Amino acid sequence: MRWLVTGLCIAGATGALWSANWFAGQLYPHSNGGDLAYEPADDMPPRIDMASVQRDWPASLGAPGEGNRLIAYHREMRGKAPLPDAASIPTQAPVDLGTLLARADVTMGKAKIQLCASCHDFTQGGPNRIGPNLWGVVGRPVGGHPGFAYSPAMIADGGGWTYDKLFAFLASPARDMPGTKMAFTGLRRPEDRAALIRYLATLGSGAPPLPKLAQDGASQ
Repeated sequence: MRWLVTGLCIAGATGALWSANWFAGQLYPHSNGGDLAYEPADDMPPRIDMASVQRDWPASLGAPGEGNRLIAYHREMRGKAPLPDAASIPTQAPVDLGTLLARADVTMGKAKIQLCASCHDFTQGGPNRIGPNLWGVVGRPVGGHPGFAYSPAMIADGGGWTYDKLFAFLASPARDMPGTKMAFTGLRRPEDRAALIRYLATLGSGAPPLPKLAQDGASQ
C-alpha cells in the first residue's frame, strides 16, 4: 500500500508539472519568430508596406502571425540590397479635390458611411455616441458640436471642417491630427473619401459650395 501511495503521488506530481508546463507554453509560446514559414520565389522576401504598418499601428499587426512575419522580414533583409527608397519612386500627381468631388458617387458615399455608423449618428438632432453627431458636419467648426467631450488635440486644432480638411483627416485621422481619440484608421483611396464627403455634404444645409475644378482655379 505504501508503494502504491508513493507511485500515485509521483504520478500526480508529474501530471501537475506537465500541465503547468503546457499552460505556460500557451501563454508564452517558444516558436521561432525569426524564420519565414515558406521560401520566397525569388531572392527577396515578400515585400512589407512599412508605411502601412506604421499608419495603422497597432491594428496593422492584429492578425495571428503578422508580428512574426514582420520580424522574419527584417532578419531576411539583413545583408541584401535595400528596397527602392521614396526618392526613386515616381511621385503621383497632386489630387484635384474639386474634380474628385464633382465625380463622386453620393450613393457610394452613403454605403461607405456604414463604416462610421458604429461610432456616429447622422440624423438631425440625433445623439452623440462614441463620436459626435455628424449631421451638418461639413462646414461646421472643428470640435464644435455641443455636448461632446472632444480630445484636447481636436479642440486645439480649430478652424472648420472644409472639404480639404475632411479629405486629409479621413485619409488617416491619427496622422493628420496626432492625439485625436478617433481610432478609425482611415480611407486610403481618394475616391472613397470623396464619395463619403460628398454624402456628408448632403446632411444639412450648411455645407459650402464644392471646390472649383482645377481648370477653373485652385481647389478651395
